[in-house]
Amino acid sequence: MPGPKNADGTLAWLRRRNRQRVMEILRMHGQISQADIARATGLSRTTVSTLVSELKEAGLVADIDTKSAHAHGGRPGVQLVLRNPSHVVVGIDFGHSHVAIDVADLAHNVLAERWYDLDVNREAARALDVAADLFAEVLSEVSAERTSVLGVGMGIPGPVDRAHGTAGSATILPGWVGLRIAAEMEQRLEIPVQIENDANLGALAELTWGAGRDCSNFAYIKAATGIGAGIVINGRLLRGATGTAGEIGHTTLDEAGPLCYCGNR
Repeated sequence: MPGPKNADGTLAWLRRRNRQRVMEILRMHGQISQADIARATGLSRTTVSTLVSELKEAGLVADIDTKSAHAHGGRPGVQLVLRNPSHVVVGIDFGHSHVAIDVADLAHNVLAERWYDLDVNREAARALDVAADLFAEVLSEVSAERTSVLGVGMGIPGPVDRAHGTAGSATILPGWVGLRIAAEMEQRLEIPVQIENDANLGALAELTWGAGRDCSNFAYIKAATGIGAGIVINGRLLRGATGTAGEIGHTTLDEAGPLCYCGNR
């Protein structure tokens, strides 16, 4: 049996781990009640209450009253949010014909955003440079330093080869072939960057905050320049072996039909 010293160490480790779990749920959801934290973590309400009290005393968590916004029912009025105005996150969206960027706080409030029209399909280097310029602009607008950015999430309008960090289709994004996209963006921003297909990111957003919150299996359909889908099975993204599981817009329906820019009919 572990001695008292080892037992104390185990309890301290468990408390730190549970505190990290509560913080991670708050980061993921932005605003959430104590009861929902208990359900999401599997911790008892008493444990969650104790941990939240400690986080409040440390100035890391605050209450906000949302009763007026849910006066006709819905979630409980009092929600918890992270309090750390010095930290932000950034999202970059590469469409086929635009670059967009948002900066948000840890409560998921959008603080600044930019949009730039550009032929992204064929001008990869310029698109990355434009994104870097917009990144600097939004940080300046909210008076945030690069060191305050926890990370950057980046979406592209095509399949992603996650093993190599490249675009998974030479026909959908011809100007991006062989480019290690996340690494190129990290070099420009000097910030960690994660890359994902834009429809998959839409599905993750719905799973976390939207219509898919109470669903284990669903499809998010994105209809823009092309048609794509983010597929969630058992609460997890289904990417497929080559990252093309949701590329429904490139399914052949008529072998004599019009030619798509991807080369198929």
